Amino acid sequence: MRKPKILVTGAGGVGGVNFIKALRIAGEYFIVGMDYDEFYLQLPEVDVRFKSPRHDAPEFIELVKKVVKKYRVEFIHPQPEVEVEVLAEKREELRDVGLMIPKLHVVKLARDKWESYRAMASASVNLPETKLYSIEATSELLARYGEVWIRARKGAGGRLSLPVKSLKEAELWVKLWCTRGMAKPNDFIVQEYLPGRDVAWDSLWFHGELIASYARERLRYIFPHLSPSRITGTPTVSKIVRDPEINRVAESAVLALDPKPHGFYCVDLKYNSSGKPAVTEVNVKAHTTLGLWSYIAQRALKLPRKYNLPYLYVELGLGKEVDELPEKYDIYPEVTMMRHIDSGLLINVNGVWRRVEP
Repeated sequence: MRKPKILVTGAGGVGGVNFIKALRIAGEYFIVGMDYDEFYLQLPEVDVRFKSPRHDAPEFIELVKKVVKKYRVEFIHPQPEVEVEVLAEKREELRDVGLMIPKLHVVKLARDKWESYRAMASASVNLPETKLYSIEATSELLARYGEVWIRARKGAGGRLSLPVKSLKEAELWVKLWCTRGMAKPNDFIVQEYLPGRDVAWDSLWFHGELIASYARERLRYIFPHLSPSRITGTPTVSKIVRDPEINRVAESAVLALDPKPHGFYCVDLKYNSSGKPAVTEVNVKAHTTLGLWSYIAQRALKLPRKYNLPYLYVELGLGKEVDELPEKYDIYPEVTMMRHIDSGLLINVNGVWRRVEP
């Protein structure tokens, strides 16, 4: 049987490796991997690999088109959000190949935490109070909440973020990154600090229809001591949670940014002082562990492949009929996942830890 041909960009990052791992357990695919890092490019289980230019180089999209033509690629999955934006911008040049990503204006809106905040606030989504960074705005929010969160308007992994309790801390933090030439003052926002649980809601949509979703709580981050905010982008320990309020709030956030969602939309939330989940951002890409949870679902929990989101995403993107779809919400049981560098992958089911074999 002929294998569908898939191109994964950013294949060497953890998210790309996990996405490909999930695809491999679900079915037979010919996978081409691209990544900017020549070392990490060796990590994913692909059939062919290419070192790519940076996403912002003109040569990047030219290589994508060359690979699509040479291998007759039928579907492209861009893992990094910056590459989602590039492909959305060049969608017309790739009109003969499958892509399940939002339209360019949605991608730009979601990637700007200030503009996306304004759009979600207009739709009455539950959010932390947020303002563009200024001395006056920071002073106002500090007076109201006692602690605020300074963060960059764009970027992942807690980029340029820091919880602060004084105006001096905020000023010095912003000044540091401006002095280094990595940001300008208007590249920052200041938010009410949310002290509660740290949750993510991962979802797959197809032409405006929610296909499947699940929520998980982040319990430990990788090497948190290396970041002053203790947020380092991806968790080492997380557990599946089921809360109708998370589903409601996260879904409303997605629809506030895109009335007809198409592809992956992954929402970050934290619980506020009143114990309610509030949205901190919406990512228009697959979260790093989305593929890993799908892999666990099939490999360890022995669930059918309709619970494998990368599989559903690719099959729908190829225009295939999917015989059976999962539930729209809470598709995974309440298990805990633990992973770390050189330590393998474990899950906790009903209080018992067990190793997930490759």
